[in-house]
Amino acid sequence: MLAQGWGLLRQRTGHKAPGRVEDVPAPYTSLRGSACGWIDKNSRKSQAEFVCSSCGFTCNADTNASINVAAGQGGIPRPRQSAGAGGVTTATSRSSARELQPTWVGIPLF
Repeated sequence: MLAQGWGLLRQRTGHKAPGRVEDVPAPYTSLRGSACGWIDKNSRKSQAEFVCSSCGFTCNADTNASINVAAGQGGIPRPRQSAGAGGVTTATSRSSARELQPTWVGIPLF
């Protein structure tokens, strides 16, 4: 992975979108339940199956981890305030909902 230049990709992305690129530490993203924020190594039933030992949330393990990464949940084990789209995370205090994109105003481009 080091030979693929991931650091350079992150740096260039940061230049193109200043203030919008966020580093999410990888530890605990696959062990944290994306529904309740509970971290337990026993929740990872297999390589592909995740069943939260706290709330019973069931999901594909990779999908669960990707939800945690998208919400900025990784690194230090701590519970979230809320889960799902639009929830505010404690790690970043930012909304996980996408920001509004500018609409086309009807100006011809030719």
